[in-house]
Amino acid sequence: MNEHHGTGIAEEIKIGWEVHPQSIQPGEEAVIKIAVKDRHGIPATAFSVVHEKQMHLLAISQDLSFFQHIHPKYKGDGEFEVNTRFPNPGIYKLYADFMPEDGTQKLATYEVTIQGTVHDKEIYPDREWKKGINGLEFELKFGSLAANEHLEMAFTIRDEDTQEPIVKLEPYLGSAGHVVIVSGDLEKFLHVHPTTEETAGPMVTYMTSFPKPGIYKIWGQFKYKNELYTVPFVVDVPDK
Repeated sequence: MNEHHGTGIAEEIKIGWEVHPQSIQPGEEAVIKIAVKDRHGIPATAFSVVHEKQMHLLAISQDLSFFQHIHPKYKGDGEFEVNTRFPNPGIYKLYADFMPEDGTQKLATYEVTIQGTVHDKEIYPDREWKKGINGLEFELKFGSLAANEHLEMAFTIRDEDTQEPIVKLEPYLGSAGHVVIVSGDLEKFLHVHPTTEETAGPMVTYMTSFPKPGIYKIWGQFKYKNELYTVPFVVDVPDK
């Protein structure tokens, strides 16, 4: 098992990753195993449930075109496991977000390479922060936008045809809407939740901060009429 110390992992926690098969083809099923141990190598055996899950695993491709939010199953003795597939050749970064019981939130990272010829894709910021997906319209707004500032970010959701506000969003993993943000180089990762969980739309607000200027991709996830909507936006965050 390759020992890999992920971003945000305290020294008393060690993370081991196994990914099988070792050489993965696009679309091939892969098994990801994550082992959590203390600094003495003893498995951590108690994990808090955060937003209905003991671990959230985010998989994001290096070109930011692919995003997946999945939940490894706890197998006991500090080990989690999940099966998934990666659609295209290239590097994918995995972010494991979890909280040992009586501990603090942890984030571990790992990279997986999918075999094949990689075609470089430029990442451009969206010109308009409004997007239609499967009959719903999602609009993204910021109170202000600059690096290293505590700022408000809001999604407003409407019916795409009638422009009627959506006021009956359903909880997704116990939240009105999850948001994941990563920097263009995949080094900065933010997993944020609404300022209030009671809202059902049309506006869902968050407080966040972009740690440095540059390109970021934002994925908002919302549930409506039993359908999960994943809404991506690319923004260029200026310096102060």
